[in-house]
Amino acid sequence: MLSLTVRAGDYITIGDDIVVQVLKTGDVFRLAVDAPRSMQIERAKIREQSGAAPECIQRVQKLPAIGKYPKRAQSSNAMTR
Repeated sequence: MLSLTVRAGDYITIGDDIVVQVLKTGDVFRLAVDAPRSMQIERAKIREQSGAAPECIQRVQKLPAIGKYPKRAQSSNAMTR
């Protein structure tokens, strides 16, 4: 799973046919998705009512809360200046 830090107006592309843009309206962030009509797009609530969350989301939900990840060890071959 790709995790990005984004700001209002930023967008990502998925393949040649899908664009996801971050919009901000007051204190709320919204996502605008431009994709072919043949592609099904569902909100999490709807997906989870009809079945389980996708496997990638289940993995993320099992991760520790932000800020509780163990620090990475320094690489022994890291370049110093």
